Amino acid sequence: MNGPWHLAFVGGGTMAEALVKGLVARGVHEPARLLVADPLPSRLAHLAQTYGVATTQDNRDCLRADAVLLAVKPAQLPVVMQQLAPHWPDGVPGLSIVAGARLDQLAAFFPGTFPPLVRAMPNTCATIGQSITSVAWNSAAGETIQQAARAIFDSVGETVELPEAYFDAVTGLSGSGPAYVTLIIEALIDAGVQQGLPRRISRELVCQTVAGAALMVKASGMHPAELKDQVVTPAGTTAAGLQVLEEAAVRATFCLAVKAATERSKTLGQEAAR
Repeated sequence: MNGPWHLAFVGGGTMAEALVKGLVARGVHEPARLLVADPLPSRLAHLAQTYGVATTQDNRDCLRADAVLLAVKPAQLPVVMQQLAPHWPDGVPGLSIVAGARLDQLAAFFPGTFPPLVRAMPNTCATIGQSITSVAWNSAAGETIQQAARAIFDSVGETVELPEAYFDAVTGLSGSGPAYVTLIIEALIDAGVQQGLPRRISRELVCQTVAGAALMVKASGMHPAELKDQVVTPAGTTAAGLQVLEEAAVRATFCLAVKAATERSKTLGQEAAR
């Protein structure tokens, strides 16, 4: 063991907290064996009091852990890695949830060495244990490290291994996806209110409708279009509503939104390498 901690987080933001919460709740790691580094004392106090984890303001303390998870903003990554990489112990795996940062960009911070590296893209549904996390790793990350990485991200939802070439699209789709869906939910709630429903009732109806529809698509294995057609009757209410959505190019607009987010992910990757 390299130090007193199983896993150390560089960055104590929302996603790091979600992972800490999941790891502790599912018993994957004992709270005392988790370390979180963050510059804000108030943030560290919250994490220590809420989850019982160890905390530090010095990122270098994280290098005493068995594995280090990078949870900083893309623009912060070069500064953080310039601080940590020269002192990184041999064989200690690095896990990254930094948006846009590719495995080869992370490896470039370690000239002359080849540490095990894992790249992951969870989403904010991790805060309630319902994330879908895509993972990829370099050739130095053996089966033991891969299993440990899966256990970390399985603690906040589901994990899927994907080629890294997909990750910018994954970021644009599922990474940003909760914001798209919550925008839809907000709009539908407002629409219900406009048609005379009390906001509380509209919210309840919309949330369960969206959750139920998503579960129906996932559980049935059917194409979404088939399930949609089951609701549509000739000249009925649903047909009238769908016609408005198609005329407004809602489908095409979502495609453009995912494309814009994907392109932004690529740009963030370039920023993370500077």
